[in-house]
Amino acid sequence: MQLFQKTPIRLATVLLVSSLIGPVFGDETPSAKGKWDRFRGENGLGVLSDCQVQLPWQDSQVTSVKLPGTGNGSPALYGDFAFLLSADAGDATRHVVAINIAKNKVEWSKSYPSTKHALHKFSSYASSTPCVDSERLYVAWADPENVVLKAMTHTGEEVWSRNLGRYVSQHGFGTSPILVDGKIVLLNSQDAQELPAGVEPGEDKMLAIDCKTGASVWETALPTTRVCYGVPSIRKVGDRTELICSTTAQGMFGMDMKNGSVLWSHNCFEQRVCSSSVLLGNILIGTHGSGGGKDNRLVAFDIDSRKELFRVNRAAPYVPTPVSVNGLLFLWSDNGIVTCVELSTGNSLWNNRIGGDYSGSPVVLGDKLINVSHDGIVNILATTREFKKLGAIETGKTVRSTIAADAKHVLLRTDSDLLIVR
Repeated sequence: MQLFQKTPIRLATVLLVSSLIGPVFGDETPSAKGKWDRFRGENGLGVLSDCQVQLPWQDSQVTSVKLPGTGNGSPALYGDFAFLLSADAGDATRHVVAINIAKNKVEWSKSYPSTKHALHKFSSYASSTPCVDSERLYVAWADPENVVLKAMTHTGEEVWSRNLGRYVSQHGFGTSPILVDGKIVLLNSQDAQELPAGVEPGEDKMLAIDCKTGASVWETALPTTRVCYGVPSIRKVGDRTELICSTTAQGMFGMDMKNGSVLWSHNCFEQRVCSSSVLLGNILIGTHGSGGGKDNRLVAFDIDSRKELFRVNRAAPYVPTPVSVNGLLFLWSDNGIVTCVELSTGNSLWNNRIGGDYSGSPVVLGDKLINVSHDGIVNILATTREFKKLGAIETGKTVRSTIAADAKHVLLRTDSDLLIVR
């Protein structure tokens, strides 16, 4: 069985070495700026080059902060604060929580009644990651009758709140908002297939909402099949900002942030898209799959030439989003198989079974590749062309979230606590 399927094009003619590390904004790649204010940090790349925390860490480096409720969403960071969602598993009450990292405590927590509903066994009522800017925090969650989007100050006062209508999903809500050019962008993807009797189909929409007022700027309906959970990324093309995303029905696609029009699309997925879009210069990485892992697929697509570069047809991740650094693409599958791919050729350099089950996505901190299994084992690998395991840490916790970090901290959200590593 072939691991990779390449399209018959000359990769060397469409891949530039300078574009493989990440999209360039000014003189810096996003991964060098050190922001982790949304899911997977700057532009969703999951890379923080200046992280100074010792890895693997020792017990003496860790402080645990007890959280109200449980959840799978990751923290978003701003200054000395981490913001996250949590929820009561019994009655679905949502909690918006601010943790003071410097003081190792919950600074404030705001609670909102909700309604119990069906969830996937690995999901939670708080599986979304907030985003944050210098003035406000933005959070989202849903139940069958309501999709809620709120803006709050850093001290917990509500600025505005939107109810975006009903939500149709057998697995629960799990996508996350992002900030783009003064707008909150949310992929409101829903199920339209294989629904229980009497349930009307939902509709996929991409929404742009003014971050100051909560007013809709634009709303674009998208083709709808099954709920998808990927968080968009952004691309600068001259004076235009493109919103880049992937869903089952639309495939890979780009939208004009000015008016929400779809600029291009590439139909390449048949199964659910749970992972987020990873934009590496002009190269877009996306995956589809199923919980059973059958026919999982990764696609590498050149946006400029509108051509596929290669596919990964074996051990491709379904839920975990891939990560890339220094021209290497790392895939961490749901069942613990890690693959290193050379982006310039699409060739596999190594493929190793680490073990465990994973819902969180791998990140690169400094020069180390990290992910955490459901049973709380933190696995740390080298980001090199040769496989090298650097260590494993047993936390004794259930973990289905993605690590967040800044230069001096690594934050790991467990089912009950926030672990702060210095």
